[in-house]
Amino acid sequence: MSLAVQINQDFLTAFKNKQDTTVSVLRMLKAALTNKEIEKKIPKGTNLPDEEVTAVIKSEIKKRKDSIEAYKQGQRADLMKKEE
Repeated sequence: MSLAVQINQDFLTAFKNKQDTTVSVLRMLKAALTNKEIEKKIPKGTNLPDEEVTAVIKSEIKKRKDSIEAYKQGQRADLMKKEE
């Protein structure tokens, strides 16, 4: 099973179980994966290879860490907590 399919299944499970934080994180990840598919002009119904999915995940993690650091420097504990 590819990572993209696993992410979609995990999203649906979290949505059904009303796990708001997990749904939010997976929704952001799915959006990033969709944007990458559009960028690469991958046909609809086809998933990104696992290597590219991993690269997108690493990129999103880096964005979140950078945001947390920016919120910390801006003394925005509320936003920092949410981003963590």
